[in-house]
Amino acid sequence: MKVEYTVFEDAVGYWFVPRAAEAAAIAEPSAHRKDAHPTKIAACRAALADALTQGATELHLHGMGATLGIKADASAKGVKPYIYIPSITTKIAPFVRGKRA
Repeated sequence: MKVEYTVFEDAVGYWFVPRAAEAAAIAEPSAHRKDAHPTKIAACRAALADALTQGATELHLHGMGATLGIKADASAKGVKPYIYIPSITTKIAPFVRGKRA
């Protein structure tokens, strides 16, 4: 079963929505943002966990918050990961997040 999410980069962190809700989440982020995660990998792991509860065999991640680092985690759980080229429309932070030292 194919499960698709869009992972957003926002001022509060990284969060995801089902791919079908991407346009609505861009238009009104506060209505769609449930849990913000401090890192891309944390958001992707949460998306993977959600996908597993739905019985996913394929995980498709779109957006600025998607990271290739999730591939090993997904494969270890028997899910085939697909990570797409990020779209700037999913970077809704009003500034660039700083790197942690």
